[in-house]
Amino acid sequence: MSLQTSFGVRVPNSGPLASPSSMVDAAKAAQSFGYDSIWVHDHLTWTFEIHRTHISSGSEEALRAKEEPDFYEALTSLSYLAGQVNRVRIGIACLVVPCRNPLYAAKQIATLDVLCGGRLDLGVGIGSPATIESREYEVLGVNRRVRGRLCDEYIEAMKSIWTTPSSSYQGKFIAFHDAQLFPKPVQKPHPPLWVGGWTEAAMKRTARLGDGWLPAWLTPEDIAPRYRKVKEMASAFGRAPDGIQLGLEVYVSIDSDPAKAKQNAVGTFRASRGTYERLMTLDELASVSLIGCPEEIRERIQAYRESGVSHFELKFIYPTIERLLEMMQFFSAEVLQKF
Repeated sequence: MSLQTSFGVRVPNSGPLASPSSMVDAAKAAQSFGYDSIWVHDHLTWTFEIHRTHISSGSEEALRAKEEPDFYEALTSLSYLAGQVNRVRIGIACLVVPCRNPLYAAKQIATLDVLCGGRLDLGVGIGSPATIESREYEVLGVNRRVRGRLCDEYIEAMKSIWTTPSSSYQGKFIAFHDAQLFPKPVQKPHPPLWVGGWTEAAMKRTARLGDGWLPAWLTPEDIAPRYRKVKEMASAFGRAPDGIQLGLEVYVSIDSDPAKAKQNAVGTFRASRGTYERLMTLDELASVSLIGCPEEIRERIQAYRESGVSHFELKFIYPTIERLLEMMQFFSAEVLQKF
């Protein structure tokens, strides 16, 4: 049976081009051009410096036009976008779980799933190195040293709230008894949980608690054995390994001229490369991205598909919203439609 492939687009809820109208324009274009989903990302604190060195939406060139570090909150933004588009799925990649009260977050997420009619995908994780630079944990009074254990407990606690009428949970960091929180999510047992991160800890979290794994910065050759290991760990936890999907968060720069596509990505790679989950050279960043002409990108996607990837969360690199929409349309016609 051939692998079903879906494509989502990161909309600009952060970065130099972030605005309500930009998010809506990108979301409506994604729906119009046949993409399967739209995505936002999550951080609660941000700084002027990290704004310039962690570019997840837009491009380095766009920074000249606007300097304020706008970062629209993920769940609120998706609630707004859910009313603007009615066919595409909506997702977060990824909620910084240890920085959220799990009961409050569970209620927000369940409410959002109801509001969007069961179209929500929920990425979960502990945050990127941007959380260090922006002092996210420190500002919120959360112990960074136990963020992994906090994340696991909070996910377990939220699952209890979503799946039981009267919910109880006892952990080291969170405990509650007979908590009756409504509504429950439309999707059963809850919205799909995509665990972010490429590390061993993220792989284990996926195997134990996730419905999908959503890493970044891995080549097809790297991701295949790691995905096999995730499935092996899932079996060891008594879970069905084939039920765990594999996604990829990935930069995209597409142009009919492959040299131009590569050149358009260099500034963003150079500005941001110190803020990823590991320090990478420009060549390494290009090797884990979708950069080039349509034929090159199709070949790269096929290599990822053969390694098990079934979903691509696309982070286009663009200096203007107009250029984003042009690339989305070009990618849809020349790449998306081929899969």
